[in-house]
Amino acid sequence: MGSGTQATGSMSGNERSPSGPAPGRRFSNPQVNLYTNDIEASVRFYRDVLGFAENFRVPKDGVPAHVELRLETFKLGLATFAALEHDHGMHTGQGPPRVEVVLFTDDPDGAHGWSTSKGTPSLVAPHDFGGYVRSARVADPDGNPVVFTTKLPLKTTANPTIRPTFKGQLYSIYTSRIEGALRFYRDTLGFTESFRVPEEGSPDHVEMKLDSVYLAVSTLDALKRDHGLSGGGGPPRGEVVLWAEDVDSAYSWMIGKGAPSLSPPHNFAGVLRAGWVADPDGNPVQIVTRTSH
Repeated sequence: MGSGTQATGSMSGNERSPSGPAPGRRFSNPQVNLYTNDIEASVRFYRDVLGFAENFRVPKDGVPAHVELRLETFKLGLATFAALEHDHGMHTGQGPPRVEVVLFTDDPDGAHGWSTSKGTPSLVAPHDFGGYVRSARVADPDGNPVVFTTKLPLKTTANPTIRPTFKGQLYSIYTSRIEGALRFYRDTLGFTESFRVPEEGSPDHVEMKLDSVYLAVSTLDALKRDHGLSGGGGPPRGEVVLWAEDVDSAYSWMIGKGAPSLSPPHNFAGVLRAGWVADPDGNPVQIVTRTSH
């Protein structure tokens, strides 16, 4: 949904404390990976159109398998379908949207106009919803929605002729079972809940934070009702990445909590060890560490 709250703190002012991972299972430095069929096109979109800075790529020469980008403290990885299957035995591909990147800006109308002028497909034109938010959506080269959003009232006149300035980011996951997703990310992984709407009853949208990453879970019903978009189903489109000192122990602990295994811990890229589990909607969660080699 993209509530526009994370750039200025929770609107509710009432963070809910997580039960958190068991001692010794502390996760840190989370980031987000999106899977892509055309990594060079995705890099051009996020780097050249939206202004992300490229941190590194592997391999350095030729077509990369993985590129890491950064916007302020938000780290966004792009990984190819082929590398995901070759290195980790996980299969994915094109399908309905399941995740989105939310970018907070004072000028969502200008951001939408700037992006579409560069050939980016529009998904939803700028519009107000909920009485307090204005947002617009475009599609990245793989069809993943990118949201430009702000709180109402607008503070600036739309200017689609310059690259927008973003002041906060959120990674949003669509879910058909929001209470289960909330228990998984908040109570099992240790994210802290910072905002939900509505505040009473079953929520449409919940925002959480772990270190510098803001994560949201939003219902598919709200996505359709508020923005006219359909999503969910199909293969995974992205993942949350969590760093841990002991990947094997953390992976076993999460399996013990009922998380399905997607890929057992294994070494790759010469310096990393990682394992994957699934959240309640089947979205991958990667647990990773650097090896001593």
